[in-house]
Amino acid sequence: MTTYRTAANRYASFRDEVFASSGSQVAEPSPIDIPEMELQAMWFGGEFGRHFSGTRGETIEIVQFGHWNHSAGPDFTEVAVRIDGQLHSGSLEIDLSLHSWESHGHGANTHFDDVVLHVFLNHDHDGGDFYTRTSQHQEITQLRIDPAWLHHAKARDLAEAFPGRCLTPLQQLSDTAAETLIESAAQYRLERKSRRLSAMADATSADQMMYQAIAEALGYRKNKYAMSIMAQRNPIKSMLLLPSTAREAHWYGTAGWMQTEVHDASLSEETSTYLKDLWQHWWKIRPEIEAKDERRAIKWHLAGTRPVNHPQRRLGALAALVDSWNAASAIWKNPTADITKHWTVLLESLQHDHWQHHYTLHSKRAAKAMRLIGQDRQRDILGNVLFPYCLADHPELWAAFLSLPAVDGNEKLRRAQLRLFGTKKHPTIKRYYQQQALLQIYDDFCLEDTSECAECPFPEQLCQWQ
Repeated sequence: MTTYRTAANRYASFRDEVFASSGSQVAEPSPIDIPEMELQAMWFGGEFGRHFSGTRGETIEIVQFGHWNHSAGPDFTEVAVRIDGQLHSGSLEIDLSLHSWESHGHGANTHFDDVVLHVFLNHDHDGGDFYTRTSQHQEITQLRIDPAWLHHAKARDLAEAFPGRCLTPLQQLSDTAAETLIESAAQYRLERKSRRLSAMADATSADQMMYQAIAEALGYRKNKYAMSIMAQRNPIKSMLLLPSTAREAHWYGTAGWMQTEVHDASLSEETSTYLKDLWQHWWKIRPEIEAKDERRAIKWHLAGTRPVNHPQRRLGALAALVDSWNAASAIWKNPTADITKHWTVLLESLQHDHWQHHYTLHSKRAAKAMRLIGQDRQRDILGNVLFPYCLADHPELWAAFLSLPAVDGNEKLRRAQLRLFGTKKHPTIKRYYQQQALLQIYDDFCLEDTSECAECPFPEQLCQWQ
């Protein structure tokens, strides 16, 4: 068994050498087109950290991330930013493109005059400087988010489903070499997740980071950032001060599921009663929480979602977990080698009177009670959240991570399996870390290669791993 961190460094070096040997560098991400609210969620969650350099070389520190604006105007208000040592208070605007400042009319809008920092992603370089200005023609400091930081968020098509050229050289690796490659790739992937979670915890708090990261995991791929935004707009510190029903009123109201038409469409008496209980809290807080600008409303992706995984039900699972927050936080704050057992026991014990018997706010009561968080999702939260965070300070947990069982595969994992090992299911892929390793190799080489395997340098360089 490889030691924690050493193996990740070896894989990183190998990865760089593979691309260097081909006469090219690891591909820089092209301009990224992601929903602007997702970019804002990543910023507000602290994924990019607090310390930056401006486009003119200014030293920038985010002292206070402020409040996410629910109305028209700048994206974030009551922000505190230290620029070249001087503290500035005001608003902050985030755009996908630098030139969006003018194309959206911000430069002539007096509501944007208190913006102290303009954050953007894509430069749209036209050969000259772009001047971010207020309506009074005062210059606003610019900060560009490095597109490389968003590489993991870039939506990329899956590679064609056929066995790759690396199939033969992978089969020719000794068992020892193959296992160290798998462990190293898995560790490299886990280290990247660990750095993201650490940055989020440093920018907010460990509790807020874990609350947000678990909410993301419960949202699955389609609703990851919708759940993240919901968690950001309802911080865990504030939520823990509320009784359960009031807490859920905040969540379902922020999510946009407290409208009259939702009540009218409910098909069970239990759901009507449940919504009425939430409404007793919601009508009091609605003016300060409900998005007043449609562009600020959370966007949910429901097509193709299995009823048991509907985000309305996922919020119910989160509610049950937050009800047991002290017990949950003790697991990651004082982790032991039995972390998998403790986490599983806790999640299996979660209960919610309504959501154990309903799929959505529109569904009838189910015939029998359902588990709030399934076995695969329990393992995914362990593998994607708890272990990456805990291993930063507890490397002795690496052995426990290696023992985590595999989850049911998805389309990406099946394609990675096919590319690397052919049509037959590889007999050794029985653990979660092995699945993560396949995904990392697939991301690094199959999805970065534009020649459909013909010119990928990975197969020829596999001999280096010997």
